[in-house]
Amino acid sequence: MTQFRDNWITAQEMVRSRAWRYGYEDFRLGAPLDFSGHRSKALAYEYGRLTAAFLKSEGRQLIRISTTRPISETLVPELVEALIECVQVHQDAMRRYQTPRAASVIEEA
Repeated sequence: MTQFRDNWITAQEMVRSRAWRYGYEDFRLGAPLDFSGHRSKALAYEYGRLTAAFLKSEGRQLIRISTTRPISETLVPELVEALIECVQVHQDAMRRYQTPRAASVIEEA
């Protein structure tokens, strides 16, 4: 799915990461954005916040998850699906709003 500490990780690994859980819970609780404590795991933190924001925008209930204990395996599939859906919606939106020049620059890179 994405690169994390110079390794590719799956959506399941992302959702299980502590940084993702902190990002999700920070958004759910209305806490301000805080990358400072997550350093190399800032991307997971951001994805956690984005997933929670996406779920809220879809009118779905934000379930409470623990930031200190591993996430319940019964919740993982639902949260993974939400994360993947969030990323896909974002990618679709980016493609839709790209100008022809921006698309050619992206393809060249």
